[in-house]
Amino acid sequence: MFRREQFRKNVIVREPRKERADVLLVYPIWVEVGGKVWPPRNGLQRMLPPLGILSIASVLERAGLEVHVVDVHAEQIFPDEFREIVRRLRPRFVGITVLSAHLIPANHIARICKEEVPDAQVFAGGVHAESCPEQMLRNPSIDAVGRGDGEQVMLDLVRGVPYASVPGLSYRTGGRVVHNALGPAAALDDFPFPAYHLIDFSRYYTPPASYRDLPAMNVLMTRGCPGKCTFCNSANTVLRSRSPEKMVELITLLRYTYGIRQLYFYDDTFTATPKTVRAFCDLMIRERIDVKWICYVRGDMFTDDLATLMAQAGCHQVLMGIESGSAELMRAAGKPIRKARYLDAVRIAHRHGIEVRGSFIMGHREETRATLQETLAFAQEIELDLFQLNIMTPYPGTQLYQEARDNGWLFHEEYSRYGQNEVVLKMAHLTPEEIPAFAKHAYLAFYLRPRAIWTQLKRLTNLSQAKDLLTTFYTLFIEGAANTGPAKQSALAFAWLTFDLDAVADPTIDAPPQARLTYEVRAS
Repeated sequence: MFRREQFRKNVIVREPRKERADVLLVYPIWVEVGGKVWPPRNGLQRMLPPLGILSIASVLERAGLEVHVVDVHAEQIFPDEFREIVRRLRPRFVGITVLSAHLIPANHIARICKEEVPDAQVFAGGVHAESCPEQMLRNPSIDAVGRGDGEQVMLDLVRGVPYASVPGLSYRTGGRVVHNALGPAAALDDFPFPAYHLIDFSRYYTPPASYRDLPAMNVLMTRGCPGKCTFCNSANTVLRSRSPEKMVELITLLRYTYGIRQLYFYDDTFTATPKTVRAFCDLMIRERIDVKWICYVRGDMFTDDLATLMAQAGCHQVLMGIESGSAELMRAAGKPIRKARYLDAVRIAHRHGIEVRGSFIMGHREETRATLQETLAFAQEIELDLFQLNIMTPYPGTQLYQEARDNGWLFHEEYSRYGQNEVVLKMAHLTPEEIPAFAKHAYLAFYLRPRAIWTQLKRLTNLSQAKDLLTTFYTLFIEGAANTGPAKQSALAFAWLTFDLDAVADPTIDAPPQARLTYEVRAS
C-alpha cells in the first residue's frame, strides 16, 4: 500500500526566507527551579519535539506560509539570543505554547517579540493559556489566546479573519476579555503530518530504559481522553483519532525518510479505541514496517487480544499509570481501577514479551506512610520491569487544582516550580520532606532486589542501553543521594525568570479567582 521509495523524495525544500517571516512558533523553556528535587530528573528525562507546534506549522505551510519553529528548551536559548532571532526574522505573527511551567518564560518571549517587532501579532495557546486566558491577556504583549485545537485558530488569524469571527479565541476589547465559542472539533485526518523537517533532530533524545533501537521520535494517533482523573488536564475531553491508514503512512514517512526506528506514542490512552488499535496493528504487520514502539495504556483498557497484535506490530513496552497502591487514594483521584486488574494487565503484557513501566504518584492529599508503603509493595508484587515515581502536582485546568485552591491546599502558585518533582500540594498527614525521603527509599528497595537487577540486565541488547543503565543508576543512587539541598537555579533559568508580569500587567484586566476546567473550556 505504501511504497517506501515515494517517501525518500518527500522532504520539503525550504524557499529562501522572505524579507519578513510569516510566522514564528515558539516552545518556551522548562525552568523547574526551587524546592528539594528528588528523584533527580536531568539525566532521566526525555527531550522530544513539541508536536502541537509542529502540527500547527504543517497547516500553515500547506497554506503557503513561511514558518519558523524555535524550541527554546531543546536549543537552550538565552533571552538575548532569542531577541536576535526575532530581530532577524521580523515575523508578522508569533504563536507561543504555554504549559503551566512555561508561564513566566512565555510572557517573557511575548514581550521580546513586541519590543523587537511592534507590529507583530502575538498569540498564546496550550493547556495553561486556554485554562487561564485572562491571566495571559494581562500582558499587553499578548494579543489573543487560542482555546482548543490551535491549527485552525492560527490559520484564521494569519489569514486576517477578525478576532470576533475566530472560533475558540479569547481577546481584549474595551478593557474586558471576550471568549468566542469553540467551533466543531476537527477531524485529525484533515491535518497534514507534523512539520518534522522544521526541527533539528540532533537536539532531541530519549529517556533511558525506554527504547530498543535508535533514532527515536514521538507521534500522536489520538487527542483527548475518556478518563476522569482529577489530576489530569486531558480528563473527560473528547477523544478523536487519526485513521489507521494515515497513522501508518506517517510512520512510513518517519522510517524511510528520516530513518526513525523507535516511536513514542504520546496518546493519553492509546488503547481507548480498541477497534482502531486493532486495525492499526493489522496494517503495521501487513506493511512490515521495521520500527519498535511504546505507548501509554490504562490497566482496564488492555486485553490479551490487543497485546497479541501490539507485540506483533512492534510494541515492546507500555507505560501504565497505576498511580497508587491504595484503593482509597485511587478512588479519590478519579481512577478506581481494581488492583487485580493491574495484575492481569501486567501478566498479559509479559505473556507477549511487552515490558511494563509502572508510573506512580506520591503526595496525594490523603497520603500516609501506610499508603506510600502500599504503593511500593504493590509495585514489587506485580513484577514491573520499570518503576517510576512522580509527585502529585495540581495543574491549572484540573479538578484537583480547583479543589486545592478552594481549600487552601497549595503551598504556592509559582508555576515554574510545577514540574512533578516538588511538593506543592499540602497533605493532611505528611510533611513535604517525607515525600522525597520515601522516593529515595522506594527506588533503592525496588531496584536493588536480585530479581529487579536481573530484569535490568536481561534488557540489555546493545552498548547504548548498557551506558543508559549506568547513567540511571548513577543519577538515582549516587547523584540523587547527594542531592539533599535546594535545587540550583541555572543561569539559563535565571535569565528567563527575570520577567516581572505584574510590573507590565494591564490593570483593567481582572483574572478570575481560579482556572477553568480544561474539559469545560474545550466543550464551550
